[in-house]
Amino acid sequence: DINVRYLAIDFSKSENLKKLAEALPMCEIDGCNRIYYLATSYKLFPDILKGLKKFHLLSRSDKFNRVVFEKPFGENLKSSDALERKIHDVVDEKHVFRIDHYLGKESVQNIVALKFGSKEFTKLMEGDSLQEVEISVDESLGVGNRIEYYDDFGAVKDMIQNHLLQLLALLMMDKPKKMESKYIHDEKVKILKRISFSDVGNSLMGQYKGYASELGRKSKTETFARISLSCSGKCKGVKIFLRTGKRLPKRYGRIVMKFRDPKNKIVINLQPDPDVEVKMHGKKIRNIDLCPDCVFRPNSPDAYEVLIKDVINSDRKLFVRRDEIHEAWRIVDSILSKRKRIPFVVYEDCSEPMKA
Repeated sequence: DINVRYLAIDFSKSENLKKLAEALPMCEIDGCNRIYYLATSYKLFPDILKGLKKFHLLSRSDKFNRVVFEKPFGENLKSSDALERKIHDVVDEKHVFRIDHYLGKESVQNIVALKFGSKEFTKLMEGDSLQEVEISVDESLGVGNRIEYYDDFGAVKDMIQNHLLQLLALLMMDKPKKMESKYIHDEKVKILKRISFSDVGNSLMGQYKGYASELGRKSKTETFARISLSCSGKCKGVKIFLRTGKRLPKRYGRIVMKFRDPKNKIVINLQPDPDVEVKMHGKKIRNIDLCPDCVFRPNSPDAYEVLIKDVINSDRKLFVRRDEIHEAWRIVDSILSKRKRIPFVVYEDCSEPMKA
C-alpha cells in the first residue's frame, strides 16, 4: 500500500523538524529506510540537516538514511564550499546525493555509451582532428513563476554551471579505468580542471524583450548566454561553446562536434527527438535513434525516476561529486567576474511566455 502524507513546516528553524519526527514511523523496532529529498533553497540545507540530526532522523539502524540535494548548490564558489563544510559537519559523504536531472536523461547517458562503445566514434573524438564543440539547450518558454529566483541567478548559474558543464565533462572525459562511480567522477573532474574562460570577445549574453515587464523592474540578468571556453591538455586548441536561453524560436538540446575536415561532423540531438548523426566526407554514414519512448511509450522511465531508483540502490554514477561542483563554480565565477566586458543584447521574444 502507498501511504502519502503532506506536512507543512517552516524549515528556517531546525526546531520545526520535531513535527516531522513525530509524523514519521519509528524505526527502532522494525527498522526503515529513509530518503530525505531537499528541494528547497540551498540556504536552508544546513538548518534542515541540523534538525534531522537533533531529532534522530539520521540515526543509523540496520537500514539506510540518505539525503538528496536539489540544485542550486550555492550561488558561487565561496558559498558552495561553505555549504559543503556545513553538510559534512552533520552527514557523511556516503549518504549525500547531489542531483542533476539532466544526468538521468537516457539521451545523456547514451553519450558515454556512444563515445566508448564505438571504435569509430572514439577515434574521431579522441584524435587531434576535433576542432569545435558546441552544446546548446534552447528553451521556447519564458521564466514563468520562477522569475524572482531566476533574477538572482540568470542563465549562466541556472543552466551552464550544472547541466551544460556536466554534459561537457561527459563528452570530453577520458575513458575511466572501470565504468564505476569513482572512476567516472575522477575523469569528469580531470576535464573540468582543464576548462577555463578567457574569450570575452566570442561570448554573448542577452535578455528577452518582455523579461523586464514580467519582473516588474529593469534588470541586467541574462536569459541567454553563449560562452566560449578553452581546454588545456590534449584538448588544447578545441573551441568550446556552451549556449542556453529562454524565449527562443524552438526547444531543443544539441551537441555539435566539428572537425578540421569541414566535411566531417557529429551531431547528438538530445531533445525533443534524440538521435545521433555522423557525417564523413559530407555524407551521412550513420543515424542512431536515441528515442526509446518513440517505440516503447509510455514505459521508458523519467529522468527523476531513474535517479531516485539509483539513490535507493546507492548507485552514484549519475550524481555529482563535491569536487565537480567546486570546479564548475570555479569556471562560472571566472565567467561572471568578466561579465561587464561580455557583449549584452536585448532580443525579441520568439514564443509565448510560460504560464504561471
